[in-house]
Amino acid sequence: MLPSPAVAPLDYRVLGPLEVRRDGELVAVPAPKQRALLGLLLLHANEPVSQQELIEQLWGEQAPRTARASLQNLVHALRRVIGQETLERQPGGYVLHVKPGELDLQRFEQLVSDARRAGPKERAVTLRDALELWRGPPLVEFPLEPFLQFEIARLEEERLTALEDRVDAELELGLHEDLAAELRSLVEHFPLRERIWGQLMLALYRSGRQAEALEMYRRAHRTLIDELGVEPGVELRELQRAILLQDRVLDDPQRRFGSAIERAASILPRSPSERAESLYEYAVSVMRLGDRRQAASMLEAAERLASTVGERSVEERARLYRSYLSIWLDGKSLQDHLAETQRAADDFARREDDVGLAVALRQQAQMLAWSGRALDGAAVATAAVEMASRLGSPQMEQSFRVVLPDFFAVGPTPVEQAIVRCREELVPDLPNEPRQRLAVLNALIVLEAQAGRIQDARELGAQAVELARGAGLVMQLVNVMHACGLAECVVGSYTSAIGNFRAARAILATEEDHAQLPDLSARLACVLGSAGAVVEARGLALEARASAAPDLFTTEVLWRRALALVASHDGRFVEALQLADEARKRVAASDWLSFHGETLEDVAVVQRLARDPRGESAALQEALALYERKGNVVGAERMRRQLAQR
Repeated sequence: MLPSPAVAPLDYRVLGPLEVRRDGELVAVPAPKQRALLGLLLLHANEPVSQQELIEQLWGEQAPRTARASLQNLVHALRRVIGQETLERQPGGYVLHVKPGELDLQRFEQLVSDARRAGPKERAVTLRDALELWRGPPLVEFPLEPFLQFEIARLEEERLTALEDRVDAELELGLHEDLAAELRSLVEHFPLRERIWGQLMLALYRSGRQAEALEMYRRAHRTLIDELGVEPGVELRELQRAILLQDRVLDDPQRRFGSAIERAASILPRSPSERAESLYEYAVSVMRLGDRRQAASMLEAAERLASTVGERSVEERARLYRSYLSIWLDGKSLQDHLAETQRAADDFARREDDVGLAVALRQQAQMLAWSGRALDGAAVATAAVEMASRLGSPQMEQSFRVVLPDFFAVGPTPVEQAIVRCREELVPDLPNEPRQRLAVLNALIVLEAQAGRIQDARELGAQAVELARGAGLVMQLVNVMHACGLAECVVGSYTSAIGNFRAARAILATEEDHAQLPDLSARLACVLGSAGAVVEARGLALEARASAAPDLFTTEVLWRRALALVASHDGRFVEALQLADEARKRVAASDWLSFHGETLEDVAVVQRLARDPRGESAALQEALALYERKGNVVGAERMRRQLAQR
């Protein structure tokens, strides 16, 4: 009997559209759910993934009863394509066996790892080979699948870092003239990557084009101000200084720039006062881009240096920002930081430091809003914006404006009026500023849903996801997913809401965060509790209660709402009613009208389950009044329907 012919190995590709090939020929995986399953398994290649996790990722929390059978059918269909032994069922779940060299992502990561141990010539060649594996954006056909967002963002970052490493290697080889044209194209595609701007400046300078190198710095400066509202970092500013003075160190082809503050700062000596100011400014930029831990460390260094050289204003601003970051990093009380902003504002006013005073007012505005006083927060933030405008600091003005759209959305400003303020007052002023545009989009996503235009809200959500990913703003991507989840909650689409909240929480889960992560966990717990997933809801609510900053009022309300729903579903009505009453009392003093209405809806659910029809009716009536006052069309109509059915 003749042996069976050997089966050609498979070639899996995720660095672009999802593909499977054998002997160069495309293997068809036509069904969307099959492709999603394959993509999910490839991202966990050679690792077991439980049935439950696969079901939740593919269908969401509200999976149909037939989901398990449907998953098995998908697995059987996929096995027919890739082979019975390739996709194996193990005690821990399904494992997709991928041999070395079969997955382009593994080949890419291995080549990048090999390059790091090589000299510049071999490193450049190896990284070029790695980058040639990319056929476009990774898993491009799944742009809005929540469970893939984190992985897609991670892969894009790995590709850009490999590209920058390859350019560094070729700069070390003296290929600056060949690189200049490519780098010009790269800064057009990735205008927020300071490392690429620095590489272009260096390539032009080493090619004898000093004037063009300085022009690139001016372009980088304008771009970062327009797009992020921040000055270039220490590295880029010091590189510009070195070019201006034609420092000989720039002629050394082995010299690399842009990967560490210390390396850039050593180009030229500067006065301690200038160094303290630069370190402070860079720390604030790092904070705005989402790296709170690094920013806090840099602010501490800036504060020490400023204190040593007598730069009181820089010292006080650095201390204020460190206090602000402590809310996330250390669980500092909002009221404690609010007191800190008032103390700092008084100090800045005495010393006639208007820049410091504007910074203190901006932070004060955020503390007020997060304490449930959105209208007060908006008034103080507006004063800070006006002060920044008078100071002639557009970058400061832009960074201060970021908070306003959220205040309009959550506070008592009626929905349609808030939409007008976002669209007509904020967007035209800063059409190309991603952080500001994302703040506006996040507010509009929720507001359009409340106005009854859910499709518009979803389209805005898709735009915001693309913008955040394209700008490399991971924390802003978290905020976008949160806003999309809130919009889905407005219309009662719990499965979609849960998917967005899960995706956002997955990104935050890697951070030690005492503010945003507990708040998101509590929000997810509420939705899960409403959907009947009481076990997970209880766990998340208890986690939020244990880890949250002590007086972040939304978190305090949300975890109580979630535990009240859990207790009522379990038949523990005394406990449920007590928790619901505590949530009601905490939200009653706030001016977050829709949030207040949502809380009363949960209170009504608890009272209905506890067989208290009068209490239920009163809660629904109060929620209706709040929704009508806010102009939340969807919430108000839902309350009318429920009251009519009683």
